Amino acid sequence: MDGYCLFSCSQDNSARCWISHENHLEEIFMHSNFPELRESADLSELSDRCYGLTLAPGEQMIAVVRSLDLNLLNQMYQVRTQKAVVEFIWIGGQFVGIPLDRSIDICSSQSTDLSSSNLMWWGSNILWSLKKYENVEKRLVIWDVVAVLQELKKSAPAFLETLVHSWVSVLLSGDPQCVSIDAPSRSMHDMMPYVSTRKLHLLNIMCRKVMVSIHTHHGPGAENGNEETTDFWSTLLVRSETELRERLVGFTFAAVLKRTAYLFNGTSTENCWFPVGVAQMDSWVTMNYDGQVHDQLQSIRSKIKDLGSRIDGYSDVESCPYCSSPVHFESPDVAICGERHTLPRCRASMILCSVVQPLWHCVCCGGTVNKLLPESFFTMQASTMHDEGSLDLSAASVPLCPFCGILLQRSMPAFLLSTSPA
Repeated sequence: MDGYCLFSCSQDNSARCWISHENHLEEIFMHSNFPELRESADLSELSDRCYGLTLAPGEQMIAVVRSLDLNLLNQMYQVRTQKAVVEFIWIGGQFVGIPLDRSIDICSSQSTDLSSSNLMWWGSNILWSLKKYENVEKRLVIWDVVAVLQELKKSAPAFLETLVHSWVSVLLSGDPQCVSIDAPSRSMHDMMPYVSTRKLHLLNIMCRKVMVSIHTHHGPGAENGNEETTDFWSTLLVRSETELRERLVGFTFAAVLKRTAYLFNGTSTENCWFPVGVAQMDSWVTMNYDGQVHDQLQSIRSKIKDLGSRIDGYSDVESCPYCSSPVHFESPDVAICGERHTLPRCRASMILCSVVQPLWHCVCCGGTVNKLLPESFFTMQASTMHDEGSLDLSAASVPLCPFCGILLQRSMPAFLLSTSPA
């Protein structure tokens, strides 16, 4: 566990946890801290033998593959079909070698199931894990962290609100006192351009999968589920996605200008990423031009307007694939033709998605991607987002969501999945 903790499957076939203390190893007892998860598992048929173990990406849980006690299984059916089970052990609520973060505020008893000590360790380990994901070299796979936070929203919602709010404050400004729920949304928006793309991806995931859903789940009468708090997280999500969309548009415009410069200088563009949807993005900037987009984006957009139709693939003419009626650009996410057919737009390029080709789908935001972005988009800092001179268009395209940063999944057209297509 990043040098803090060692998990092993020893010769006696048992899973063990060790930490280094001075010049020797000390064993730590492993146990889950969530009573609901622990009590729902029936472990009566398990033996002590362990086939192996692995650590979850966010390092809040380990999965142990255990054998079954053959004497307790049905000899005719279960013995032949059941060979082993996977046991999930949540380890974030205990000491695993990571220093305790004593800045976490626990002002009162938060849960009847979790002690203050458990909450402190959960908070410290979660913040430590999220901090590691700010490094763009680490793939954004945090399903175990999200699962822990979703469980905390049931058992300790007030603690969760305090913990995530503290994390967001540091994420946006580096100062825990800088961002407050009472702070104007405009001041939060002003901080967004100075935050890295990876941090905005983390913020989007936390807002969408944890904080916004927490208030929807508990309703307006729940603890900390008042309208003001709900509006805070919803507004934060909208601001973050708007900032990412501006960066995406700026990145595409800058790529067009760089490719144009290559062609002017006689440089080959064979291995360079080819931007699409320039006309649609230009329409989006026009819709949000009056003080709603950054000055940098307005400046680079003026250069795109000068090139106009000389840009390869520049076209704002779109038609419905079902009825061929014209489709006008009204939203970057969805389009409706004259015959009222609803058509998804690519989250990365704003063009209409294909209805016959396999698409990419994000399980976090639900968006659809038709045109993949190069890896350089996900690793760039905000300060260089609209600088075409620093773009790396030779980077390979990667199946990552431009708004969440997680791996996309392939989705097939519905008629290809039907057993009896019409």
